[in-house]
Amino acid sequence: MRWRSAPHTRFPIARRQVKMTLAGTFPFRAGSARGRPTCAHGRRSRGKRRTRFCSWARRASPCGRSRRIAVRAIAPHVASKASDSAVVAIDEAGRFAVPLLSGHLGGANELAQTVARAAGAIPVITTATDVRGVWAVDTWARCAGLAVSNPEAIKRVSARLLSGGRVALYSDMPISGQPPEGVDIASDRARADIVVSPFAGANAGASVRAAETTGDVVPAGETGKPAGVRAQAPAPEPLRLVVPCIVAGIGCRRGACAEAIGEAFLLACGQAGISPSAVREAATIDVKAHEEGLLAFCRARKIPLATYSAEELSQVEGSVSPSDFVRATVGVDNVCERAALAGGGKLIFPKLAHGGVTVAFSKVTIELSFKER
Repeated sequence: MRWRSAPHTRFPIARRQVKMTLAGTFPFRAGSARGRPTCAHGRRSRGKRRTRFCSWARRASPCGRSRRIAVRAIAPHVASKASDSAVVAIDEAGRFAVPLLSGHLGGANELAQTVARAAGAIPVITTATDVRGVWAVDTWARCAGLAVSNPEAIKRVSARLLSGGRVALYSDMPISGQPPEGVDIASDRARADIVVSPFAGANAGASVRAAETTGDVVPAGETGKPAGVRAQAPAPEPLRLVVPCIVAGIGCRRGACAEAIGEAFLLACGQAGISPSAVREAATIDVKAHEEGLLAFCRARKIPLATYSAEELSQVEGSVSPSDFVRATVGVDNVCERAALAGGGKLIFPKLAHGGVTVAFSKVTIELSFKER
């Protein structure tokens, strides 16, 4: 947490108190921001060793300056709605806390309210959905730990809700709680405005809906339709929210580099139709726990690495692809599929071998909720 302040600020409480109040307030899901420092540590849990690479998805920045100074200061660093840090400006007297950047995805609105409570200030929230009490899909995605594949679609969904319209939401995962006002649960992914899934279906929801058809009357023969028939444009791509529910089981030969592992991983994701951001952890056999290439791969993707002994993997139930060579080498007939299954998920993509690396995917069930935390 970095603290910026202009000289001679006069907050009603010490800056240290505000920082202590903010500590641990925003447990953002690691892996949604790039270029952040990471740290690694190991722990023992139920017989398996888990190396976790931790990072704050964004660095929240309360800024004790005037709004104009703050805007000029952060302008060179503004990059994308999906990755910008939360920035809140506080006036010199500590009377107002104003979110400047990333109000929903970055949590600046929530940060402003937290700072305001700590400093006895008034939070100034100006985002339309919050002002009008309309469900903010990007805030829900952040709180639920979902990655946003196409943040440009957030505006379309919010505009529909703000205009009094309704949106259809499809989810591969169960969602508890009452859907927000204006949100309908869809059973057909192809007709949804919001798709919650680990799968990277770029065309999901692209079916033509009568309410959203556009185009002009076209002459006969230009589209193969009779004259006077309106040309229909495909419905816009749905907002795709990625659920982190995939475990990647990985096996590799000794000395495999991070690039080779990453190449095999992305190839498997492409063939399985899985979004890479849906992978919640990697898993392998314990003899690979110190493979530099595998550790570097996990650091780059900001995912933890779970390791299991040969005995633990041999006890995993499920159909796998046995290999006598693998059994003779590490003491178990299969690494990637058994490691993927060891976390309790269901195997959805069997072993893929590429460049001395094997990859398999399993999917675990995560229950989401519409209830506010």
